[in-house]
Amino acid sequence: MKKLKELLSNKLVQDTLTYGLTNALYTGLPLLLLPFLVVVLDPEEYGLVDLFRSISMVLVPILGFSAVQSIGRFYFDLDQSNFKQLVSSIQLFQLGMAIIALMFVLLASSWLSETYLSLFLLSIANFLFGQFRESLLVVYRVTNKAKSYLVIRVFNILLELAILFVLYKSLTQLDWTFRIYPTVIACLVTALLVLYQFHKLGYTLSFSKSLLLKALAYSSPLILHMLSGYILNIGDRFLIKYFLDEKALGNYAVAYQIGMAVNFFYSSFNLAWTPTYFKWMKERKYIQVKKVKKVVYLALPGLGCITFGAWWLFSSFWLTDSSYLISTPIVIVVLVANLILSIYKFESNYFLFIKKTKQLSLFTFISAMASVGANILLIPIMGIFGAAIATLFSFIVILVLVIINKRNHEKIY
Repeated sequence: MKKLKELLSNKLVQDTLTYGLTNALYTGLPLLLLPFLVVVLDPEEYGLVDLFRSISMVLVPILGFSAVQSIGRFYFDLDQSNFKQLVSSIQLFQLGMAIIALMFVLLASSWLSETYLSLFLLSIANFLFGQFRESLLVVYRVTNKAKSYLVIRVFNILLELAILFVLYKSLTQLDWTFRIYPTVIACLVTALLVLYQFHKLGYTLSFSKSLLLKALAYSSPLILHMLSGYILNIGDRFLIKYFLDEKALGNYAVAYQIGMAVNFFYSSFNLAWTPTYFKWMKERKYIQVKKVKKVVYLALPGLGCITFGAWWLFSSFWLTDSSYLISTPIVIVVLVANLILSIYKFESNYFLFIKKTKQLSLFTFISAMASVGANILLIPIMGIFGAAIATLFSFIVILVLVIINKRNHEKIY
């Protein structure tokens, strides 16, 4: 108990636990709302909700050039004045990119249905407001303000849930916008709060072309890694929409949400584990790392069994009388795929430690291409079950690449 108290009193441990809890709350919200949404929304409508989420994620590297990622790195290189100007320059750049994207979508509006025009406009707005929020969260992380980080995340979540509740009680007919409007409005309000907080911290509206170019030079190589990661994780949604329809997309999105519960829990752990792993590797505490590895490898199948039990309860109580058609084999395949993805994330920390990020990006790109090829081949033949098989195949590819190359590096070093 004494050692446990000493451990919990450590600032690093406290911060990592805070970030882990925050990540669990933020990324777990779609999973927590899933039983409610499958009752009030048809599969076609839920498919559009999932498509909105996917587009918003893809816009981060496409419109934002992943520039927010550079904030955490340049904090340690710039003086306070230049750092604040860097953050402001990145925000102005993303505002300009969002305006250009909005103009492009409006020019193409005659070729888009009303639904997809709204979908794209809301996705762009969500991207912009979200990047304002994320820029402050990065500042909080590098300045060791974990509690402030938690407050912003929780405020965003609670506001979104409050708006969702109000719409549920006031609207007579619910469609996909019922779920999307709370997300965008909460993101907008949080962004306004963030901009006010930046003002209080002494950030002014200023632009530096040289600082922005430095930030983009740093973040641009991450675009391939992030895009490949998004293709790997959500590319199948767009192909399902292309080959099938929104109903199939909705069915697959629900199955995927259930299956990825394991990855959700591991991601929360990994947020806290990564800095500890780096510290132990530097201190050559390899035995401790191996002990954690054994625990992770044993815990993941257990989480898989718990998740499958949750699926059984979910399908029995919420899906029995619904219009969703989701077979248990699809959930099992996606579940196994996410078990493999969690193992990959654990093993890939080694490449982050030895700073071989380009090699890791190459693995992600190869796996993404394998995913696209498998989806194109299997979805027309097997439907959404083919998409699940393609996901499993692509995750196996990236895990094998990481393990083989990790062993080669360990032999060299």
